[in-house]
Amino acid sequence: MNKMKKLITILLSIVTISLSAQKLPNPPKADAIGKESLWESFETKDAYDILVRTKKIAILPATSAYFAKKIDAETTKALETDLTKTSSEMQKSYYNTLITCRLSAIIQNIEETNRILNQKGLSSTELLHKTPKNTICAILGVDAVMFVDLTMEHLKSKLARIALNSLGTNALGGSFIDAASDEITIGLRLYEKANGEIFWANRSSAKVNNQNTVEAAYQKAWMSSFASLPFVIK
Repeated sequence: MNKMKKLITILLSIVTISLSAQKLPNPPKADAIGKESLWESFETKDAYDILVRTKKIAILPATSAYFAKKIDAETTKALETDLTKTSSEMQKSYYNTLITCRLSAIIQNIEETNRILNQKGLSSTELLHKTPKNTICAILGVDAVMFVDLTMEHLKSKLARIALNSLGTNALGGSFIDAASDEITIGLRLYEKANGEIFWANRSSAKVNNQNTVEAAYQKAWMSSFASLPFVIK
């Protein structure tokens, strides 16, 4: 009898593990403008079906944020200003590149997207994050909307990088430790019009170090994020 109970317990455990393995990851924290927006990649089970019925997509204006500890306010402000300037061009960058590709859906002209958003009082990216995504789709007359977030996180000070890199210098004078000072991350998310829920997301990042300037890290993250887009026909 005890052996039978043991066998049932083992079988139930196997079933539980199997069901857990089939569970989808938790969706990203969709409305967070902050570090919570550094989501991992995510895709719903019916993402392909949603894309098949998606005929038109709107790219929304990008948001940006900078995260750092123990860094002076002046430097933080300067970096935030640079990020805001870069993010303001991202909507145009994605649009201009996408219209040269083979796509499974039409991309709404960003001038039309922004004009409608301004008319409806949704020019603020903070308001866009708070507004139900199916409402935004209905306002824009599209089947899905794409959110774009650019973030930069300060990892190590210049002094710490020099110290770590010097510790990592090998006998031939080469450095096998390359301490990154910052990390650039681009997050993309797609929401459908039916229920306004997220069905796909991607997180692409690159570190700023001896090999990568801020601009090079941004370009690397951008290229990686663009390559991940599911509605681009490869």
